[in-house]
Amino acid sequence: MKKIDIAKNLAAIKKEIKKSQLIAVTKYSPVEDVKEAYVAKHYDFGENRVQDLKEKAEAFFNEKLDRVRWHFIGHLQTNKVRELLKIPKLFAIHSVDSLSLLEEMLKRENDFTGPELKIFFQVNTSHEIEKSGFENSDELKRAIDLLLGRGKSKFKFEGLMTMGTIRTNDFEAEATRCFRDLNAIARSLEESYHLKNSLKLSMGMSQDYKLALLAGSDYIRVGSAIFKSQNH
Repeated sequence: MKKIDIAKNLAAIKKEIKKSQLIAVTKYSPVEDVKEAYVAKHYDFGENRVQDLKEKAEAFFNEKLDRVRWHFIGHLQTNKVRELLKIPKLFAIHSVDSLSLLEEMLKRENDFTGPELKIFFQVNTSHEIEKSGFENSDELKRAIDLLLGRGKSKFKFEGLMTMGTIRTNDFEAEATRCFRDLNAIARSLEESYHLKNSLKLSMGMSQDYKLALLAGSDYIRVGSAIFKSQNH
């Protein structure tokens, strides 16, 4: 079986996405593959589960691979917040999906030892019941008000995250609609909060990142096209 060329796959995607930021999703990859990507000078990695992230982050920490930036991208349960915030080199949480989760995170802020943690609010633009995320603008604005009203805080409101529709007869059209909707929400929030084009968009995965890029994505989350195949 031919060995996957992780460095080559990374280079190909980075060339394609230009200025957007690639988060290499390590969900199904052993830590040795993640280290191989790190050696290829890629430092942003995303994990879906707190326990898996903890194990990989500790392996990196023990080997002093300290340029790594860990992004948590999965559904976060309130009882896992403390454990997540203690993980070394945690850089961003892309999946803050409710006011109650944010409140729990703010209560636990002292558990975070890094200089800054980027916060993305997840918006359910597909309105599918199996997806997490803010469903209406009122609750989203309450969460933003709470975060921005903290004054001095290590938690920074970085932007918004979404995923395309799963159950659909027209995958491309629905993904494009979800991504454009998130872009419109972000621009509206920038105007409301006087944020001057500062909100970042986290959207697009292996199967739809090209559509997300067209809709203005700043962060794309790709795993299988890097770690599982020779082409993307």
